[in-house]
Amino acid sequence: MKEDNFDEYLASILNKSGEAVKTEEKPDGQPAEASEAAESGEDIADFAEKTIRLSDGETKKFVNTHTEEPKPQKIIHRKIIRKANYSAYGGIVMATLVLCCSIVISLFAIVVGRDFLGIDTNNNVTTLYVPTGSTLADISQLLTDSGIIEYPGVFEKFARLRIGSDGVIYPGDIDVMPSMSYGDIVDSLTVMREAHETVTVTIIEGMTIDEAAKVLEDNGVCSASDFIFEFNNDIFGFDFETYVSSSSLKFYKYEGYLFPDTYEFYVGDSVYNIVKRIKERTSEILNESVIRRCGELGYTLDQIVTMASLLQLESGKLSDMEQIAGVFYNRLNNPSEYPKLQSDTTYRYIENVIKVNTAIDYQEMYDAYDTYVCNGLPVGAICNPGADAIHAALYPAENSYYYFCSNVETGQFYYAESYDEHLANVELAGLSV
Repeated sequence: MKEDNFDEYLASILNKSGEAVKTEEKPDGQPAEASEAAESGEDIADFAEKTIRLSDGETKKFVNTHTEEPKPQKIIHRKIIRKANYSAYGGIVMATLVLCCSIVISLFAIVVGRDFLGIDTNNNVTTLYVPTGSTLADISQLLTDSGIIEYPGVFEKFARLRIGSDGVIYPGDIDVMPSMSYGDIVDSLTVMREAHETVTVTIIEGMTIDEAAKVLEDNGVCSASDFIFEFNNDIFGFDFETYVSSSSLKFYKYEGYLFPDTYEFYVGDSVYNIVKRIKERTSEILNESVIRRCGELGYTLDQIVTMASLLQLESGKLSDMEQIAGVFYNRLNNPSEYPKLQSDTTYRYIENVIKVNTAIDYQEMYDAYDTYVCNGLPVGAICNPGADAIHAALYPAENSYYYFCSNVETGQFYYAESYDEHLANVELAGLSV
């Protein structure tokens, strides 16, 4: 069958089919006769039969001609949503926590173990007095406050286990060291011992370190030279120590920090123990409020102690110290006109301490202490001031004086605003310029 003939034949069949499916209404509204539909059905059947008889080539040609090419399919990408594996995260967090806790516990065990065995600690001997009736808790705290142990609770529990219910702790003096193990300390507590001999020593306001060391040696407490060396070189961790100047022009670094007081020491006690006792007392005086007040005045603690040492040697009376402090601060606040404090007290330190203890002349150090040479305050304290002198340095009297002098015999002080007034006061005091 030719292609043109086939197209005409197909069109005629389709037209007939389309007419066959239409319904004609008769006047009474009834559908057309069923025979017409049957006739249309026969034509379609005839069309199907003829189509089947088409040759393979014609069929393929017919299909290729009238079949539309398929459209490309749209690829739909579905987003894959993965649910978080919270159980895995929880396991990781838990494992991390367990590891951290294990590390902390291990470190704590190491630190406590070192203290328990006294590893990497010093051999400085400390003599402690155990009062009658002291409990293990009291003794544990005493050892902690003295720097012998760090964990009083651990020591107390260990001591209970070691001593037992029948153990006895004897009162009295006991020599202990940080390097001792807990076991050695407990054993020492259970040994009956005699009380150490004690001696009462008074350090007077205005004494130098040299003078205080001699008093200690004279009372059998310790060697003067050993005390001087230990006092100026060992650091005990007190707050005031961090404010002390380390100038190379200072003769004694800690001159001024040996607080004058009455102390009770053991005869033949260790130098470490003696120095620690004195610096503990000094730390009580030079506390946080004093350090804060120094900042309010615009001076360092070292400068205030130096000022107090000058006041201590100028007068022993608080009211005079406060007035003299006012004079010194007026000069310090007006350095262009009054650059030097001009206190005679510094001569004594140069002559009686520095020159006595040095084999060669050290003019630069002499000048650093001489208030007629150096500007402002000297490089360091020239004695160990008492509480009144420290108070006067912290709370000076408000006045307008720049000069003062005193009558050596009566102790009366004269103050002046100008140099001419000062010359008149010098005559009143019986002094010569």
